[in-house]
Amino acid sequence: MNSSTRKLTPRRGFSSQKRKDAKPADPEETAKPTTSNKRSLTFAIGGVLTLLGVASYTFSLRQTDPLTANVPTAGLSTVGVPTTTVSTTTATQSKVLETLQSVEKKRAEARQKLDKLTYKERREEARKLGLLTEEEVDAILHAKEKSWCTGGDPLRLRIDTNQVSSNNPIEDYLAWDELVPAKQDGVPRYMFGVFDGHAGYMCAEQIAQRIGPMLNQSLALVKQAEAAGDDASQLAGTVRQLTKEAGLDWDHMALALTATFINMDRELVHNALAEFRRSQDLSRIDELLGPAVSGSCGLVAVVDGAAREVVVANTGDSRALLGVQLADGRWKAVRLSEDQTADNRQELARLAREHPGEAVIKKNRVLGGLMPTRAFGDSRYKWTLETQQDLFPVLRPRGHRYATTPENFLSPPYVTARPVIVRHKLADTDKFIVIASDGLYDQLSDAEVVDTVAQWYEAQHKPEGSSLATPDENAATHLIRTALSTDRLGR
Repeated sequence: MNSSTRKLTPRRGFSSQKRKDAKPADPEETAKPTTSNKRSLTFAIGGVLTLLGVASYTFSLRQTDPLTANVPTAGLSTVGVPTTTVSTTTATQSKVLETLQSVEKKRAEARQKLDKLTYKERREEARKLGLLTEEEVDAILHAKEKSWCTGGDPLRLRIDTNQVSSNNPIEDYLAWDELVPAKQDGVPRYMFGVFDGHAGYMCAEQIAQRIGPMLNQSLALVKQAEAAGDDASQLAGTVRQLTKEAGLDWDHMALALTATFINMDRELVHNALAEFRRSQDLSRIDELLGPAVSGSCGLVAVVDGAAREVVVANTGDSRALLGVQLADGRWKAVRLSEDQTADNRQELARLAREHPGEAVIKKNRVLGGLMPTRAFGDSRYKWTLETQQDLFPVLRPRGHRYATTPENFLSPPYVTARPVIVRHKLADTDKFIVIASDGLYDQLSDAEVVDTVAQWYEAQHKPEGSSLATPDENAATHLIRTALSTDRLGR
């Protein structure tokens, strides 16, 4: 196990704000493995952004639907738990479309009004905006929800996803894939990812589209270490370097995830730059360098049915939570990741080691600008000063408003995409996993997130005749509804 791989001890009821006196988890403790032959696990995957964001990021490039890039289209099974079936009549679809168009008209009018005001005036005026109707709220919440189940393997999964954004185009993406090669007994492994974009959508979009295939390539290289020695690709080189650093006995999934994250960032930030330098084709500058100038956090959870474990790779401040049901029926929130921000003492120590004598953190951000201390893209923290001085004057007028050099820029790179890995053996008490962007945790504490999904979970598994119910059949929708109905004081 290398220095970026840690095991976390289950802890009770996290708050979104860390206690200063909290003790770190014992790195040697781990949960007991399950002993049952068949069980189910629910994934609730969602993203929630701040409600008042009105930033725009304009490009002529076509943007794919962030929820359909890796959606399975066939072979879905409903074994184990019921799945949501979406079937609406043409009249119903038309009514929903009309409602969403009404919402968009209200948003456009609000933006037009607010954009003319100063920041202080905008905040005051935003409080006076009229509330959406219940019909409009429901239309927004259900517009991008999806549910399906896997079946036939020892660990049956139900996956519920949803997104609600505050900017257009949306900057957050979800991705999921079945990983190959499967275990020797044929039990599949599944990858689920949340990619929280910032400074534009292009970085997160590229990662969501390419992360699954690249992770499969990494797994194949790791499995065939000797064959990888003859592979001249950069990905194979990354695998060989990591193996050399950590030894041949390093966990294969952790190695493959780390190699994938590192190589993905290299392709987006440095290989694309080299390609533009080679071609000098200005017509491709947005396509090649847009993903590098924008940025993204990334969290990937891999569920291995045969090993009955989940492996989480995290770069940035998205978060994975495990919902554990105790013997007395109460619920416990267990973090499967730690936010990589200036509030993380390990991250502060790392930055101090890598940039001795520099004040890297200013106003609780990297060089005063970036909240996460690890991220994909964000070339303004990675490219050399000479490269930035050469390209940013060209990129900024084209709409890349973050093509600017931070102050006190002395020893790049300041930000890395190398993930921190957490492995957790699944037990029978582990009922669901939530992975989401930081916007969710800005609204709800860890305990509130788990309690919200637990409410949904218990309603889905209620005994016959029980009065338990939730307004949503989709767990992610129920979670987002609760988050956007709760203020920062928990009201």
